[in-house]
Amino acid sequence: MKKLLLLIMVGLTTLSANSGEDIYKAKCSMCHSNKGMISASERKSMMEKMQTASKEERMAMREKMKKKMQEENMMAPPMPMVSLRLKSKLKTKKEFIAFVEDYIQNPSQEKGFCMPRAYERFGTMPPIGKGMSTEERATIASWLYDNYKGSWDKSCEARNCELRNQQSRKETKCGAAKCGGSVKIPTH
Repeated sequence: MKKLLLLIMVGLTTLSANSGEDIYKAKCSMCHSNKGMISASERKSMMEKMQTASKEERMAMREKMKKKMQEENMMAPPMPMVSLRLKSKLKTKKEFIAFVEDYIQNPSQEKGFCMPRAYERFGTMPPIGKGMSTEERATIASWLYDNYKGSWDKSCEARNCELRNQQSRKETKCGAAKCGGSVKIPTH
């Protein structure tokens, strides 16, 4: 009897552990890739080039990335980037889960934390969470928090964002050029 109960508990735990990934594959992966467009070494090299590049060279690099996104039919930012960005803004797992559960049902520019360029490129995501059960929303939110390790502040994306926005502030006075700060843009 104890063995049977233990097997059932292990089976349910395994099912629960896989269901977050299953939900991601079924509902999120069609827009959000599970990896970035370029490798860490390519990203580091590009970041170094951006620091010394002229305005024309930076524009050419941006165009190259846009073309790559179009070729890969990229419809939203990569999920690791989204998760790390949210973790930087929402300090606890409980806040993260509550935000994701709400946002995937009712996404809006006012609620989100996306970087300005991501919003410009991709717009606001559709309300995919409305077609999910309460359990599915909680499961995917928890999985998104647990599955992607690291810190936005230490990521290459954050450093690139800071660099881009320093350059943007030199070229414009627009408050939207501030990444992170008090500007809230939709997360995808």
